[in-house]
Amino acid sequence: MLKKPFVLLGITMIAMIILAACTEESDAESEENGLTNITTVRTLDDGTVFKDGEDVNDNVVTEWAEEELGIHFDTVWTRPNDEQYNQQMRLGMSANEPLPDVFQVTDGQMIADLIESGRVMPIDDAIEEHASPRLKELFEQFPEAFYEATDEDGQRFGIPRFSGGNGSDTLLWVRQDWLDEFDLEAPETIEELENVMDIFVNEDPDGNGSDDTLGMTLSAGDVGFGRTNIGDTSFIFGAFGDYSPGLWSEAEDGSLVYGSIQPNMKEGLAKIKEWLEKGYISQEIAIEPADQAQESFVSGQSGLMAAPPWAFDYPIGDVFQNVPEAEVKPYPLPSGMDGQAGRKGESLSTGSFLFSSEFEHMDKFFEYLDAIYGYTFGESEYFEDGLFEGYDYIMVDDEPVYDAGSIEEETGEDKVDPGRYLLPTNVPTIPYDMYDLLEEFHETDREPESAYEANLANNKPEYIEAAAIVNSQNDIRIENGFTGAPTETMESSMENLERLELELFANIVYGNQPLDAFDDFVEEWKSSGGDQMTEEVNEWYESVQE
Repeated sequence: MLKKPFVLLGITMIAMIILAACTEESDAESEENGLTNITTVRTLDDGTVFKDGEDVNDNVVTEWAEEELGIHFDTVWTRPNDEQYNQQMRLGMSANEPLPDVFQVTDGQMIADLIESGRVMPIDDAIEEHASPRLKELFEQFPEAFYEATDEDGQRFGIPRFSGGNGSDTLLWVRQDWLDEFDLEAPETIEELENVMDIFVNEDPDGNGSDDTLGMTLSAGDVGFGRTNIGDTSFIFGAFGDYSPGLWSEAEDGSLVYGSIQPNMKEGLAKIKEWLEKGYISQEIAIEPADQAQESFVSGQSGLMAAPPWAFDYPIGDVFQNVPEAEVKPYPLPSGMDGQAGRKGESLSTGSFLFSSEFEHMDKFFEYLDAIYGYTFGESEYFEDGLFEGYDYIMVDDEPVYDAGSIEEETGEDKVDPGRYLLPTNVPTIPYDMYDLLEEFHETDREPESAYEANLANNKPEYIEAAAIVNSQNDIRIENGFTGAPTETMESSMENLERLELELFANIVYGNQPLDAFDDFVEEWKSSGGDQMTEEVNEWYESVQE
């Protein structure tokens, strides 16, 4: 039994030697062809679809990069998700394996460890020397997106992979056919929401004669309350105050405080407990992860669910297979007393691109980054009509067509998103820009002015309306102000404190502990490292704002 780890380590080392040899061979071949070789690693999930004959190292994007930019990308390995990706990165770091030239990291501790190791390069000089004016302007617009890969001296080591800014913020999805059946309006307040849920639970909205419906689909089973996108509960806490579970948000004095110990948590938990007792929500709320909880909505047994706009495609789209007559519409999140409303806000970035200290071609990286951002900016010399003809668009009578049905009819294949082949694993985004555009398209008659905009405008009307709603509620976003590496006390105490929190919240909701147990939890949290952690978080916050 004791020999197994050594066998695994030996296999890992052999694989590393083989990979290193393949990389050296690829480098030499690329140099002979006059190409700049850039090695990388990446996640490759099921959402990335390649056409027949293509793969991660040989596809329409890699061919374009070679022909137009003189860059050969060599993806040394892939993993299907962040968890396995991070495990592989850790293995390589432990074995002192050569780092890829450029690679994305989403784990704050790993970023900190790589910076401390000296194996990744600071990038301030490279930005100044090689980044295009429009990239520099983008970086200057969102300086806080660099915080997670900035050291104590203020040196930046990573280029953020920008998120949509509010792209995963949630709104209310409602079974419109159920509302219409009982002549109901969409709920605008928590009180109205409770009235709608009561009818959805007790008046047999699916008409099957059974007592088998829920008012709302909520989830807290895998990561805790207020931390999921599908079945989001953060708006419940936001209806009672300006803090959300798990987020470090600004208090009135400008300092960061931990949301999970603020008074509105107690009120939110009391409300969820009340809904559970009345049968409005699933008894499994603190047990089922989101991918299981969502089944109540997509199976047609639940009438409401908080989720992002993109959820209309999946998982919400599955409801139409199970209940063909279902109608689902998006609405703003309801408010609490005195119009108070809040939802957890998406972070500005979903990780950072780091660079091996041995990498010598930052000029080519920035040339590539500027080229693909050109599509998003609507100022591209390469992607005037779309990314790649036959993939995300076709030409009909000398005009680009983006409709999926037309593409399938013309090519005999489904519309393919080649943005998934790009280094950021998607079309690069500018925070808030996408939903700003979609709100414009929804509210006005403005026509798209670029291929990027045209592809956005070609989305399903429900998605566009949902994006407009989310954008209109940006003022209720509760943002996470702490994006640095785990502090010293976090490393030693956070796991225990999070366990206390998850157990306490679940026990209150299920009635295993009284609501006032929350006050005892707050004191225990503070004395068990929370106060020290808060001090460290604010020291970091002050340092990055200097």
